[in-house]
Amino acid sequence: LALLGFGASGTWLGLFSPRLLPRFLTWSRGLTLVLAVSITLCYRLAETLPLNIRYILFSGEQIFYLICYQALIFLPFLLAGVLIGLTLIRFSSSVHLVYGANLIGSGAGPIIAVGLMLWLQPARLIQAAALAVWGAVFLWRTEPEAKDFLWRTGIPLLAGLLLVLELTTLPVPVRLDPHKMLAELQRWQKQGDAHHLVTRHGPRARLDVFKSSRLHYTLFAGLTATTPPPAQSLLLADGDTAGPIFHIKDQDEAAILDHTPMSVAYRLIPGARVLLLGETSGVNVWLARSFGAAHITIVVENPQILELFRGPLANVSGHSFNGDDLEIRVASPRHYLEYSKEHFDLIQVVGAESMAAGVSGLLSLHENYLFTVEGMTACLKHLTPTGLISITRGLQSPPRDNIKILATLSDSMKKIGLQESMPRLAQLRNHLAVCTLAARQPFRPPQVQKIIEISDRLWLDIDSLSGFDPSSRKPFNQLTGPEGFKGSFYQLAASKIFSSERDEFFKDWAFNVRPATDDRPYFFDFFRWRSLPRFIRSHGHHWFQRLELGYVVLLISFGQIVGAATLLLLIPLFFWARQRSTPPGRGLVFCYFLLLGLGFLALEMSLMQRFTLLMGDPLLAVAVVFGGFLFFSGCGSLCSRQWTRSPSQAIIVAGVGVALVAPVVLWLSHALLGMVATWNTAYRFLLVLTLLAPLAFLMGWPFPAGMLLLEKWSPGLLPWAWGINGFASVAAAPLTVLLAMSLGFRLVLALA
Repeated sequence: LALLGFGASGTWLGLFSPRLLPRFLTWSRGLTLVLAVSITLCYRLAETLPLNIRYILFSGEQIFYLICYQALIFLPFLLAGVLIGLTLIRFSSSVHLVYGANLIGSGAGPIIAVGLMLWLQPARLIQAAALAVWGAVFLWRTEPEAKDFLWRTGIPLLAGLLLVLELTTLPVPVRLDPHKMLAELQRWQKQGDAHHLVTRHGPRARLDVFKSSRLHYTLFAGLTATTPPPAQSLLLADGDTAGPIFHIKDQDEAAILDHTPMSVAYRLIPGARVLLLGETSGVNVWLARSFGAAHITIVVENPQILELFRGPLANVSGHSFNGDDLEIRVASPRHYLEYSKEHFDLIQVVGAESMAAGVSGLLSLHENYLFTVEGMTACLKHLTPTGLISITRGLQSPPRDNIKILATLSDSMKKIGLQESMPRLAQLRNHLAVCTLAARQPFRPPQVQKIIEISDRLWLDIDSLSGFDPSSRKPFNQLTGPEGFKGSFYQLAASKIFSSERDEFFKDWAFNVRPATDDRPYFFDFFRWRSLPRFIRSHGHHWFQRLELGYVVLLISFGQIVGAATLLLLIPLFFWARQRSTPPGRGLVFCYFLLLGLGFLALEMSLMQRFTLLMGDPLLAVAVVFGGFLFFSGCGSLCSRQWTRSPSQAIIVAGVGVALVAPVVLWLSHALLGMVATWNTAYRFLLVLTLLAPLAFLMGWPFPAGMLLLEKWSPGLLPWAWGINGFASVAAAPLTVLLAMSLGFRLVLALA
């Protein structure tokens, strides 16, 4: 919507810029003032709409609300685009200076925003942005003949006073999805059934903790459990469940955890050195302690979680994040695996311990570098010779998540030279979840027998274990399987993954269960075009509800953008044709600025993904790549006139330079990964900026050079070029992800 607003501004300027340019200063000042007011006003109005996205295909009323919501969010960006575009047209002979200054400011924006998120709530950030725009009002002079004090000073000061009052006094609305767990707990709180303990805001998430006697949350506990879960609170991240917090003082009070699939690995290796990747609530610390773990290393991605458990929640959680047996690292799990030299008897991938990806959310659009072949390879390298990896995840129907986990671990073993993966892998399940175990060495007969005994004790069914026939005993938890196959779908999948029919199985399965890689890090992307007719036949008019909505939402977004772009770009052509003043060279201008917009944003997004591994934090990667890329592009724009003799030469040098430099940057980002993983954040930040600088510097040349050529050749097309570039940029956002999910980021970078 942001970039769509900038694109639409080109059409608006194409129609009205001749009327605005004669009084440029007055209009610029007025537009800046209106923009400052509209930022918060449009947000407030949008938050009052009763929009429920789940019913968008079944309710005309909800479609209407969606259009209104989009229009309100779209408006401030349209005004900003008109303001910047009008300035570029007015100062077209110095376009490199205006464009460069705008990019430098845009580059500072992401870094400043991330910093402010440590102190301000998300909605307050919107008000802070409005104040910044309001400050820009006073940098515009009024027209020399406009001597009215009210227009010069009175109205801007009044608008600023209202913004300050709003920032300091008025509550900021944040409409909560009624289906989220946070909404449910707030309803309990109103009934007196829950108590809100604490809220923390930060760049990574909003964290909430609620205490309630109605909470009995023990993920995946089996039917053999005879003791209830202890009293507990619930940790929420952005309104969704992040994990329970047990109100206990020692591990004996967590006896219910002995009946979870996660306990299998601990029973196999008592007294282990344990690594908990992605622990959030401390429950798995109690699990490890209950089986006598010799030492526990916890990797926490969000430092605010650690601050909570060592601060206001310390007594509530029984000091679960404190103890001589604990070592805590604040890092993303994949980054920790890249720099750590330690080895562990047991690696528990806690970040996987939730229900299935499902079809109602947008999880499939999230990159995850731990659940790739390379990520699981890193886990295997950190195991001791007799160590285990344990991954537990909820059941799905039809199965997909756990099948993909098994296939990913199998490929990871081949990557480190362990060709026979079947003897090193096992899958067990109860009525709620599947536990996948992976070892560097094949399971020996005594270990196989012990796994069978544990599964009997916990009522677990074995779907894959070398030396064991699942059909040899009656299942505890009956699951349907394919017609003509004696066993569950999980058993079928395992038998195919470890056979020569592996590729055929991947082709025929209803979901995409091929392992994810660092080049295509979308573990939760299960969508397949060829399965669409099968869904329609199987589910009738409910087929849409059974799809993985992430991919579908991307397609809908892309369709909306292309439709809007076609409509809005054709409007000025229609008017120019009617007035018989159609400027020459429309086709060339369209292609040049379309390709430039597509390439710029696709390159930026591709590099953001590549540098996520180098930075070790997706949040920092977004800040440094968006900020650094725009900043150095702005610097390139400022210098482009001084460094080249003509706009044509600038375009040629930039094009050839980008084509030569981009592959080098891509290679270095991969080659330096292991070397710089131990560096502190500041040094890695500087390294990424250094790698970005030459590429981004050159990317700042083509746009102002093209605008300079256009000013001499066909100035009537200047606003149209600005609009095309904006539309191409917005189309590149979903298109880049769609292509990356299908083809990989390397190819997307090459296309960019």
